[in-house]
Amino acid sequence: MFCPNCGKKVNDDDNFCKFCGRDLRGERIENYQENIPYRNSDVPFQKTDYADYTPVTPAPVTEIKEELPQVNEDEEIVVYEIKKHYMALFWPCVFSPIFIAYFWIFYVNIPSILGFVIALIFLMPIVYPVLRYFSDRSVITTQNLHIRQGVFNVEDICVPLNKIHLVRVRRSFLGRIADYGHLIIEKENSDKEIVYRYIQEPEDVEFILHNPKAYIEEYLKQ
Repeated sequence: MFCPNCGKKVNDDDNFCKFCGRDLRGERIENYQENIPYRNSDVPFQKTDYADYTPVTPAPVTEIKEELPQVNEDEEIVVYEIKKHYMALFWPCVFSPIFIAYFWIFYVNIPSILGFVIALIFLMPIVYPVLRYFSDRSVITTQNLHIRQGVFNVEDICVPLNKIHLVRVRRSFLGRIADYGHLIIEKENSDKEIVYRYIQEPEDVEFILHNPKAYIEEYLKQ
């Protein structure tokens, strides 16, 4: 199925075009009347099969000016959870034998509290990323993007969706292979970047933050 607005290929069960935001539900009904089968889904946006088309690089700066659906502030609803990717634990797993070996050497050869403390320092490069994997949380609500990250020094960030000035995803070569990325956000009137690392389905997250109104309206209809 191709988008009638931009001509890009989309999934048959997509409600909106992943590239231009065109409502495809009418097109899907027309396809059904022509006996073209499609797979229904309760999820408004599905992961696209990237083998069938050339990825399109988003514009470097995207300003979100559209008016969001009005929801009572006391009834703020979580519409999407940004999940951590398991690759956040890749490097701790790779280097864990080395750090465990250093821990054992110091713990055995310096049988004291000081030796134990020094040995624990060598375990921190393993333990800290694991704690971050389970403690970091980020959700998109009907009004805001909430990010909570950190273990000992916890940072809570709340960014109104209509105040997001820049949205982009940074992906390494390994990130493109394993399908993860680092989300980078900039607020209006601020040069400071907010970075949330190792997220699953980075294109979907980027698309939702580019088009929050369409996604939230579709979510509230369910």
